[in-house]
Amino acid sequence: MRKQLILSAIILLSTAVNAQSVVLSCQKNNLLFPKQTFSTNVEELDISADKSEISGKNKYLLTGNATINSSQYYLFADTINVNKSNKIINASGNVKFQNDKLMLTSAQVVIKKQGDTTHASAQQVRFHYPDSKLNGQAQKITDDGTQQVFDSLSYSLCPLGNNDWQIKADKVTLNPAANRGSVKNATIEFFGVPIFYIPYHKWILQGRGSGLLAPSFSNYDELAKNKENGYQVRIPYYFNIAPDRDFLLTLNHLSTRGTVLEGVYRQLIAKTDYWQAGRFEIEGQYLPKDDITNDKRWLVDSKLNLPVDDKLNVDIKINRVSDSDYFKDIAHHNTSDSALYSQIDVAYRDNARDLSWSVFSESEQLINNGEAEYTRAPELSIAKGIQGLGGRYSYFSLNRTEFKYGGGGTKTTGVRTYAQANFKRSVVDNAYSLTPSLNFSTTDYNLNDAKNQRLSLVSFHLDSKLFLERETRLFGSHFIQTLSPRLSYRYTPEKNQNALPNFDSEEKDRSYESLFSNQKFTGIDRVNSANSFTLGLESDFINAATGNTTLSLKAAQTFHVDSQEINIDGNLENRRKYSDILAEINFTADNFIFNNALQFNPKTNILDEHDSAITYQLNRRKFLTLAHHKEDNIKSAELYGAYPINTKVHVFAGVNRSITDSITNKKTLGIAYESCCWALRLAHFKKHISGNDYDRVINFELVFKGLASTSPNLAKRLEEEIPNYLGNLNN
Repeated sequence: MRKQLILSAIILLSTAVNAQSVVLSCQKNNLLFPKQTFSTNVEELDISADKSEISGKNKYLLTGNATINSSQYYLFADTINVNKSNKIINASGNVKFQNDKLMLTSAQVVIKKQGDTTHASAQQVRFHYPDSKLNGQAQKITDDGTQQVFDSLSYSLCPLGNNDWQIKADKVTLNPAANRGSVKNATIEFFGVPIFYIPYHKWILQGRGSGLLAPSFSNYDELAKNKENGYQVRIPYYFNIAPDRDFLLTLNHLSTRGTVLEGVYRQLIAKTDYWQAGRFEIEGQYLPKDDITNDKRWLVDSKLNLPVDDKLNVDIKINRVSDSDYFKDIAHHNTSDSALYSQIDVAYRDNARDLSWSVFSESEQLINNGEAEYTRAPELSIAKGIQGLGGRYSYFSLNRTEFKYGGGGTKTTGVRTYAQANFKRSVVDNAYSLTPSLNFSTTDYNLNDAKNQRLSLVSFHLDSKLFLERETRLFGSHFIQTLSPRLSYRYTPEKNQNALPNFDSEEKDRSYESLFSNQKFTGIDRVNSANSFTLGLESDFINAATGNTTLSLKAAQTFHVDSQEINIDGNLENRRKYSDILAEINFTADNFIFNNALQFNPKTNILDEHDSAITYQLNRRKFLTLAHHKEDNIKSAELYGAYPINTKVHVFAGVNRSITDSITNKKTLGIAYESCCWALRLAHFKKHISGNDYDRVINFELVFKGLASTSPNLAKRLEEEIPNYLGNLNN
């Protein structure tokens, strides 16, 4: 009886939901009746009643607070008739039933055992699953041992007694053996108002099933001249083709452009004798005729990940659009990207042998008025490490890259071959560490329409640290303070590099660690000269009770023996005998977080660059972050936050603004209402494209908790635009 009276989970129009920490405090203890404790006797039933009698052969009548309690279920009724000969139990009058998953009340319950099958029926039923919050009522429920049929059913996932939304249906049939369910004449009602109707629907009880997903609605700015704002309606339908593959088909109607047909096909690749389990995904979008441009517009984005074994992996990505303005006009995302890349990457990594090699190639399509960059087509690389005794380590690498350029004008192209051999030894003790390293490198350029070039360098690096520790008190608490003086020396000879092409080098952001590495540039084409000492100091204050680092301090400065260095053009230029002082300060206490990276010019006594942020956070719906950045005399500020007006309403915002040129790079504003049953959210996004052009989108989201959201991707976007914000309303 316990198994046959359990209702299966009913979800007609659902989307996947990942549970997160709940901010809203909801009552979870409401039950149909006080929860009962099952019997500890696994062999016998505990039976009690105000009156019991034998009404016939193998017939028993229990009246007045009649109770049957087992180790698996609890049954209560005004009257319980038990016919042992026919194996029938008939309970009537204020029937209450409870097992480990379900609670229900009913006017009458009849249970009949036939062989190994149990038949059951119940009249005027109210049911409740406390764990899933599923609750509802039905005029009649019948169970023939194979399937359950619910007549005149209504149910909701709202807390018991608060059904602001519910689903009503004439008939629901569940067949656990076939893993199928069906419904006739189902209607979703919101505050008693029907908002969606489906005459007939089938779905899978366990696992994924095909079906219509919740539609989404938004408003956007049309960038075309003399056009007003537009609205967007997306209606998705999910096809569960097989356990290892599915397809999402979406009709995306843009009021100013037309209807875009979108499809996403995903497939898990089964393991065979030739490869491991992988994954394939392809997305396509097609607009037959743009109402403004009269052009066909399309997008193709495909990904293949195929591990051949635990060492060899293949990644292929193809990403193309019909034209460079597709994301601004149709997709309304990726509007700040300058290019799309199609790539193939075959990589091998054997950690046991410290051996790796890879083959990589890419092509570029410019979008959003982006400028062309060099592409690698192809790039071949191999690397091998050898671990010796006494902390000795040798590393050898070889890289060959062909660089192409698809932009206009004339730019140097060709093949670059880079070889490197690095030898180092680490001596580590409880009190100190010492790591000397010697590096040999050569870079050959086989250029098209230019003279071939070569750069060979030998560099030496020595890094050392002391480890000191003491107990101290800070803010009235017991702390362990670590203090690590650090001294580094690096030598790289001065060599003019202005005859070399620059395929992939850019100046790096300066940081504490960058002073010790002396890596002024990314890539290979520019190598900074050095004959320098770097002195640094690191200190952490660790809470002795919790083990958490409350305060972290770092500062370093480089002193140069020589007076020249390489610039991005490859020329030698003069520099001071000392660098700026780079420092980092990170402080965490209770709900307060402070991060600050500074670059101080001791010659001018001015902070040339800084990156500062302060956050006060009580929870992910109540926090404020202020940030200020200065880099290359360009200043910008950021503000992120959320604040609950009351227990059900909160506002959220995120703004990134350039102070130097008074341009708002991006802005997000919104308000949300959240109850334990449903939620409503309005979000406005504004993103700078170029000049006076902005991409503006307004998203509206209605959430039926536990069932569906009308804009399931909105939460993810908000969490990207507003760090620390809890975007999921479906808790």
